Amino acid sequence: MYTKRVRLVNFRNHIDSVYDFQKYNYIQGDNGSGKTSVLEALYVLFNLKSFRPQSVNRAISFNMSFCDISAKCDDEGHEKTFRYHYDTKADLKDENGKISNKTLYLLNHPVICYSPEFRQIVSDDQSDRRKFIDRIAFQLDIAHFDRLTEIKHLNSMKIAELKKEHHDITYLDALNEKIVSVSKKVTGARQCAVGQINELLRGFYSLLKDNDGFLLDLRTNTFRTDILAKEITDRRVVYGASRDKLYCISEGRIYDRFSSFGQKKTFVLLTLAAGLKVLEQNGRNGIITFLDDFEAGLDENRIRKVFEMFSSSSQIFVTGVKNHYFSDLHSIRIQVKNDEHSQ
Repeated sequence: MYTKRVRLVNFRNHIDSVYDFQKYNYIQGDNGSGKTSVLEALYVLFNLKSFRPQSVNRAISFNMSFCDISAKCDDEGHEKTFRYHYDTKADLKDENGKISNKTLYLLNHPVICYSPEFRQIVSDDQSDRRKFIDRIAFQLDIAHFDRLTEIKHLNSMKIAELKKEHHDITYLDALNEKIVSVSKKVTGARQCAVGQINELLRGFYSLLKDNDGFLLDLRTNTFRTDILAKEITDRRVVYGASRDKLYCISEGRIYDRFSSFGQKKTFVLLTLAAGLKVLEQNGRNGIITFLDDFEAGLDENRIRKVFEMFSSSSQIFVTGVKNHYFSDLHSIRIQVKNDEHSQ
């Protein structure tokens, strides 16, 4: 499936904009023209949230009461229409009416996104890093989402019990039995996704002839049930999949800081490209890839080589101020309109 046309109404500085797309697209325009907002709108439509660190209601154009994103898509020769409307709450519809099964909708519209505003695997917050790998794991196994929800609920129940002056040990033991079982499945799914991504990362860095060779490293205490006793003493949760941590490593050494912007960006892009390939190798299709401000910080040789790693069955959207390197991509020029309404 790929998006043929999108209409944005009251979405940031797009008061009423319509754009037509092909499989590979380059969206160009001056800074502030709204090119990133086109990607954000499509991301919201298919992922039901923004990749920017704010809720969708902040994307509503100034002095307007709602925003609307609608898209015509091609699904193996069949046309589908999707519409996301937000005023006081979100409303999602297709040509048959309201979409109630959001989990299945997300599964059927996998999205890979790079944006300078979307830190993901290099975020300082470990929860953001877990979310990155969980999106891949969810696409490989829909039950992963339910397990994450269950872990969160069980931990909330345990936290409430640990705060009490006198603990119900029988109750805590019952909670821990469930938490251990679910945590092993969640961590196992993450380990599987990390392993497949790392296998591809090794090949990508080899193609770049890059000596860095960064990989992902997942560290967990899920298989150390002996630390559950420590929670009673500390009165806080220290065990399980909710405490999994993801790091970037090279030759066994953890790197939380990169030597250059280009090195860091290359790692993020290659990790995303590897995630895309993992999904394709596991039978997922209809993937949409967003590469916002893709060329910035990369030399010409690396730009081409990294882009080729994304070239696959997915539909791709690249943004930039000017298209210097991709004359073969469908080019869309965005002009600044109604800038006084931007937010």
